[in-house]
Amino acid sequence: MNSLNSGANKYDIAYLKQKITPGKTTKNQINQMFGAPSSEELNSTSTSNESNWTYEKSEEGLDKYMKLAHKYVSTETSLKMYDTSAQLSKAQGVANDVTSVTGNKKPQSQSQGSTLIIYFIDDVVKYYRVY
Repeated sequence: MNSLNSGANKYDIAYLKQKITPGKTTKNQINQMFGAPSSEELNSTSTSNESNWTYEKSEEGLDKYMKLAHKYVSTETSLKMYDTSAQLSKAQGVANDVTSVTGNKKPQSQSQGSTLIIYFIDDVVKYYRVY
């Protein structure tokens, strides 16, 4: 699965703290670590060449290929894929409930997210946010 979602660690806060140093890490280094962003914005009113890159977990890896697959399979197969996905989601919910009851779960909001936005000034990281 990791080969389908290379760079998935970019949504893990602890990993980001180790890999990105505001004021030092460059766009080129971010591109080498995480690949091309889902979207890129340039602040044209800025005098210091400000921009930001957004990475969306839903736009990469297995999620991306599942979206593509729905376009090319029959309606019946697509519905089966949605049903399977729903069942997996329910199973994940049960697993989350079990780990929260046993006290083994870290709150996801503190450890990782599904969107990463990296803000740059002159091609150097200013700061980043994970949601």
